[in-house]
Amino acid sequence: MKTLSIIIVAVLLGAFLFSPHTTGPTEVGVRTIKWSLFGKKGVEDYVYQPGGVYFFPAVINDWHVFDTKLQNVEMTHDPKRGDRPIRDDLLFKTVDGNDISLDVIIAYRIDPQKAPYLLQNVAGSDFELKDNIVRTIARSRSRDIFGELKTEEFYISDKRDEKAERVKDTLNEMRNPYGVIIERVSTKDYRFNPAYQKA
Repeated sequence: MKTLSIIIVAVLLGAFLFSPHTTGPTEVGVRTIKWSLFGKKGVEDYVYQPGGVYFFPAVINDWHVFDTKLQNVEMTHDPKRGDRPIRDDLLFKTVDGNDISLDVIIAYRIDPQKAPYLLQNVAGSDFELKDNIVRTIARSRSRDIFGELKTEEFYISDKRDEKAERVKDTLNEMRNPYGVIIERVSTKDYRFNPAYQKA
């Protein structure tokens, strides 16, 4: 009975002291120290590299991982194609007053070295980063910049590409300091309101 108690205590102590924390092949890890006898508490300014297993007590540490691979925010008219199962394209007016909707894809990644800063100041997960940070700002700035085009200019791919590049540059100015890198802004289909299209 005494031996069994010692084994149980040893197993529990081992789990407490040597809890594994992992990163996938494209993930980096960030550790938050909740309690420490000697060191400082808070988000550790250290990036745990992809494809690793790291051991430290789970009870007094939090663990977050961020994916560093290229990711897309896809906002489209077709609910079967985009990120959301609803119509999600950008709706805005052209500079000359016509209603238009536009499908846009934002390709982005994070700067792995800024993962601790990202966790501390921007988002606690990949989903939160994508949905609350990249998506929200991208929708707003894209509408503003593409809305500078005249209606007829939407037919000219070079004009759309020029605005897409400007959206990318603007988003990078806003998001690079936080560790988010916008690699590409792509436009897909666009639609005018039915009355204008018929005319």
